[in-house]
Amino acid sequence: MGSDGHENVLRNAAASRVDIADVRSAGFVATAPGGHGTEFGHVVPTVSGPGAAEAFVEARKASGADYVKVVLNGSRTATAGTQHLSEDTVRALVQAAHARKMLVVAHVESQADVQTALAAGVDILGHVWRDGGAAPELAQRIRAQGAFVSPTLTVPDSLVPGALASVAADPRLAPFLSDSQRAQLARPALFPPLKNIDPRVDAARSLVKAGVQLLAGSDAGGAMPTLMGLSLHRELELLVKSGLTPTQALASATANVADAFRLPDRGRILPGHRADLLLVRGDPTIDITATRDVLRVWRSGVEFDRSVPWPR
Repeated sequence: MGSDGHENVLRNAAASRVDIADVRSAGFVATAPGGHGTEFGHVVPTVSGPGAAEAFVEARKASGADYVKVVLNGSRTATAGTQHLSEDTVRALVQAAHARKMLVVAHVESQADVQTALAAGVDILGHVWRDGGAAPELAQRIRAQGAFVSPTLTVPDSLVPGALASVAADPRLAPFLSDSQRAQLARPALFPPLKNIDPRVDAARSLVKAGVQLLAGSDAGGAMPTLMGLSLHRELELLVKSGLTPTQALASATANVADAFRLPDRGRILPGHRADLLLVRGDPTIDITATRDVLRVWRSGVEFDRSVPWPR
């Protein structure tokens, strides 16, 4: 959802190989000088105001970005004084992206961030708000505007001691974890531990009740003790806890994602669609954790050999 451009190597490789997944990215995120995304020690371009939006988006388009990621860090602003994009800047970024037929994904942290993102016309919201738990009226507004939401509940869940470790210990998943992945899970989190994520689940539940289309996402691969793949299995479980049926949770990771990112050739098992298929033992429409018991994997109709060892 945001990177420094190195994803182009994987994107190009995926065009000629069948053993790695497709990669799409926003490239550099659109954030304020000193805003979230600038704290990781890398030199990144920032957006100082509305007048800088056009050039920023054009640079992302020229670099091959698939969409634009806008960062709204209201919670960090409230607690730590982190710089924040102005509403006019967000609106200018969305207009510049839409003019180039690029989707806009907004990182949000607070209900005010969501309001700003909706007013600017963003297409997808990343994360649920951290303040206030359930917000039925806000959820209804999101639904009315047709925006998709990726709650990424597995991120705060990773701050609950032992939560993701218990998933990693599942015998259906444990044999496929590398040493480096186990080290990622063991690394200390950047934030204090949480007793539970009930307020975030309540926020997600209000989205479910409003009929908002949810997208399964893990926000893994960054500074949190989360993992691509493993965390997604946990996210599906948390989405069911938030009120989705197991079938709806499966759609959040397949058909909904294809719809949200305008990928008409995948996400459903239909004639003419890509044969990206997962065969599992059990019935995930009854027990969502059955997705963890993977038997076979196909990408574009070519089966992936899961027995081949990889560097550990």
